[in-house]
Amino acid sequence: MPDVPAAPRVLVSAGERGPADSSRHPYNPASEIHGWTVSRDAGLNRIAVNLAWLPPGKESSAFHVHHREEEWLYVLSGNGTAEVDDREVAVGPGDFLGYPPGTAHHLRNTGKEDLHFLEGGEIFTDVEVADFPRLGRRMVRTGARIAIYPLSAEIPFWSDRAPEMPPELMGSAPRKDPPRVVVKATERPEPRKYNHPQNPGAEAHLTHLSRSSGLTRVAVVLARVPAGRDAFVKHAHVRDEEWMYVLSGRGQVEIGDAHHEIGPGDFLGFPAGTPHDTRALPGEDLVSLQGGDAWNRGSVDVIDLPDHRMRRIIVGTRSVMVFPLDANVERKG
Repeated sequence: MPDVPAAPRVLVSAGERGPADSSRHPYNPASEIHGWTVSRDAGLNRIAVNLAWLPPGKESSAFHVHHREEEWLYVLSGNGTAEVDDREVAVGPGDFLGYPPGTAHHLRNTGKEDLHFLEGGEIFTDVEVADFPRLGRRMVRTGARIAIYPLSAEIPFWSDRAPEMPPELMGSAPRKDPPRVVVKATERPEPRKYNHPQNPGAEAHLTHLSRSSGLTRVAVVLARVPAGRDAFVKHAHVRDEEWMYVLSGRGQVEIGDAHHEIGPGDFLGFPAGTPHDTRALPGEDLVSLQGGDAWNRGSVDVIDLPDHRMRRIIVGTRSVMVFPLDANVERKG
């Protein structure tokens, strides 16, 4: 009989992570980072989330800039200094940094204790280009192959007087306003209360962090569910991946037909097609950092509500339609 692939782990409990991995960036002797790729352990493939820490005096990698990927970082504890393009910013617990493509960044632990944080971003398996401006190098990854070029080896293509691409080849004007990037804990936008229309017992207070920092394809939200309330309704995204990291409180997560209690430090990754919902247990609000694929004007999302026999279709950010699952009159393939 052929092997049956194992179901995604989904829940990575704080006490079941196993030994942490350790790494150093080859371009930076001060680099030393420890942690876990919790999203991979939970079965996610397109979105990366790492739980990591830097010892005092150590740095994350090397000052770099991605030209395609969106990345982000949320400080859990400790203090450090983040380099963002040509400025330095002191960061501490609750601060969020979103790095749109083209934003150079780096992180150092300048405190006396370990600097703990969550970090994540997109996973592109085909092509990515990243620069190391201070080292004068460009990395080009195509699939599993990596090529490193010294920027000094560049040869003229258009002309010495016109290093940029001809404007007639560019389809849109460059962005005028730089992204905000840093969202300090004291400067977060006000949370928005959301009650799911299919669940009168649902209540979630959502603070959008990624949107405030300039990210458009990756969503990161600070969520608070009052004690005894549901977060949303049991649902499954047909394409999108989602994740959740518990900051405080205790709750119960429903994954398919199974129920698990969750608490601080637990991570949940919901691969596409995984029915799930969460609930705050009585006595304390459930606070978490959660995210996944962001809705934007170019996105399409299909969400099934299995207990309600409904399918919700979202095209862009405004076109929302809901159909009964049994209303399908034509099925092909």
